[in-house]
Amino acid sequence: MSGIYIHIPFCKQACHYCDFHFSTSMKKAAEMVLALAKEIQMRKSELENDIVETIYFGGGTPSRLTIADCRLLIDSIYENYKVSENPEI
Repeated sequence: MSGIYIHIPFCKQACHYCDFHFSTSMKKAAEMVLALAKEIQMRKSELENDIVETIYFGGGTPSRLTIADCRLLIDSIYENYKVSENPEI
């Protein structure tokens, strides 16, 4: 059983307690999503014998992404990994 964590570093505002990498600017969001999709593909050998049970979006604020961005990332996971029939997302 395996899980994939995708860090989405975009936030609406900075929180004083946060130690994570983040940006309040969405200027590079499209580039970041494409880079994440590429990394998903490049790292597929790390879980080639495992079944992905969980796909977790964290970070920042994952809801700052568009539905199309989220779909691209999820599709990339399905294209490159064995995903359970009903994963937790």
